[in-house]
Amino acid sequence: MKLKIEKLTLTCRKEIVKIPFATNLTYFYGKMGAGKSTILQLIDYCLGNELIVTPALQQEFISAELKLVLGNNQVTLFREKGSNQVQVEWADLQKQVVLNVIAPTYKQENAQPLVPNTNIILLTDLLFYLGGFHAPLVRKSKRTENTELIRLSFRDLMWFCYLNQDEIDSSLFHLEREANNFKRLKSRDVMRLILGYHQESVALLENELLEVRNEKTTLYSTAKQLQVFLEENQIGETSTIIGRIEEIDKNINQVKNNINNINQELKQEKTTHPVDKLREEARSYAILLDELNTSIYDIEVQIAQRKRLLGEFASAKMKVNRSLIARNTLKDLSFFSCPQCERELINKVPNNNHCSLCKVPFDDQNNFESNNIEVIKTDLTSRYNELQDSITRLNRQRDAIVKELHRVKEEKQVIDKDLVEFQSTYDSIYLAKAKDYERTLGQLRAEKVALNKLLPLTNQVKELHDKADNLSGEEERLKRELKEARENAEKDNSNLEELKSLFLENLVEVGLPGVNHNNIVTISTKDFIPKIYREKDDDVYEMQFSNLGSGGKKTIFKCCFALAIHRLAKQRKVPLPTFLMIDTPMKNISERENADIFKGFYSFIYQLAENELKDLQFIIVDKEYYTFPEDFSKKVNTITKHMTPDDPLHPPLIPYYKGH
Repeated sequence: MKLKIEKLTLTCRKEIVKIPFATNLTYFYGKMGAGKSTILQLIDYCLGNELIVTPALQQEFISAELKLVLGNNQVTLFREKGSNQVQVEWADLQKQVVLNVIAPTYKQENAQPLVPNTNIILLTDLLFYLGGFHAPLVRKSKRTENTELIRLSFRDLMWFCYLNQDEIDSSLFHLEREANNFKRLKSRDVMRLILGYHQESVALLENELLEVRNEKTTLYSTAKQLQVFLEENQIGETSTIIGRIEEIDKNINQVKNNINNINQELKQEKTTHPVDKLREEARSYAILLDELNTSIYDIEVQIAQRKRLLGEFASAKMKVNRSLIARNTLKDLSFFSCPQCERELINKVPNNNHCSLCKVPFDDQNNFESNNIEVIKTDLTSRYNELQDSITRLNRQRDAIVKELHRVKEEKQVIDKDLVEFQSTYDSIYLAKAKDYERTLGQLRAEKVALNKLLPLTNQVKELHDKADNLSGEEERLKRELKEARENAEKDNSNLEELKSLFLENLVEVGLPGVNHNNIVTISTKDFIPKIYREKDDDVYEMQFSNLGSGGKKTIFKCCFALAIHRLAKQRKVPLPTFLMIDTPMKNISERENADIFKGFYSFIYQLAENELKDLQFIIVDKEYYTFPEDFSKKVNTITKHMTPDDPLHPPLIPYYKGH
């Protein structure tokens, strides 16, 4: 799959950073903390993966845009921070057609196709489509043949195109036994694809089998839905429908006889015209509406009167309270001067039995009046509360009548509408009776027509089941042919032998300690884990990724296997993206202490980039820079970038950032 990355644009809070890429080899190197690995992570993020958000990205990152050539299309991928969607814009380089869609990175409910008349709903499907390939189909279950077929994801292929720093020395493309089971099975599917076990004949049979299964499922589903429809509408067997049709025919004949005998029927019974009945109902509803409106008016008058009386009671209560407060306030006061003229009183000697002003003696009448005020106050409060309760009851009564009024109005409107319609076509009693029979006759005939249409549906359920059962036989035939095609494909082990040879050649060229041309490489088709056997002192020693021990050896081992896969993929034209990103191949390796490994690895990379893999785009991140051979840059398009966190001449990914 032709895929060439051209430019990555990083939008930060204070600056927009643009990073170009060479068509053959791009080399980032320098101190840690400069953002070198983040460049590869952002490329992977635009291609649908999740992003490891470093402190710098947490503070400054806004969005990323990746420009690339994919198949015959110029493609731009734009993704914002934290988004689960990628905006994809592409232009067909031949047809000059520009399209723009929002592609989700994972499956969503009720998703619509991104491209009309296709089943492309995810970013991974769209990338295959733009690359000019159909997504390869593999079995969901590897244990049984009778299982659904699922598509390989673009993300599955990316494991062999992006060797990230975290997993470069800890996982061999998720093939090892300790790997996640889902990823291990998917990685094996990719290996089968690369080795040609998914040949064109296998792919065609898989597609045909998928179509047959989908058609069979559709037929069964349609039959089930039709059966549910018949049951919900109480549509029985064919005999039941035929019996109902015969009953309708009898009713039709009866109605026809009634139409012919209308005159005799009218003489036997006194019939009232429907218009007269409606008029009588309209009059009774009008009288009822008038009574309800009168009742509402009377209640509202009572409510208004009682609200006024309520105010008067409240005022009386206030006056009584003021009188009582004044009496209690002035009761025990002793006056030495007149409150009106301010002259001194003649007799200033206090006397508890006489008023200090008027000298009138107190008697029992005064105590009675005081007690009477309390009684009045209590009585006023009681009457006030009673008035409030009566107003509340009247409001409830009025609301109930208003509700009834609305109901009666609605019913009267229906009657008035029917009355208008009947009056516009006012006919004699004879004609009205005839029309009534005609309506009944029309309903019976319509029901008969509907039943005649439903009659084939009862047979259609059985027909759908028969078609689905016939497809089951076709499905079994395709499964047998597919099994044979897969077995024939796996018998052809030429690609597997070529992969073994290329892998051993890579290890020897790089100079991995303990490996030479006399070693034997084995790759089992059960797990696809490469193992190297060497003979020494009449004994055989096994070397594989899990027992290498050294992190540096594991890194070289994995890189060489990835290079062997891409060399084989070029020969077989597998839909593997034509780029390889390696993040820190010298991880756990000292460029000075292991100068031979450092030189051997990069010399081999440069040799491949110049010759056999000149169509593969290498993007490498490492600690140190290994100088290009003389005239190498004239033959190979290259870009080198030195990045440091503190040197303005060699700035980091985010030039202004001075944090972690």
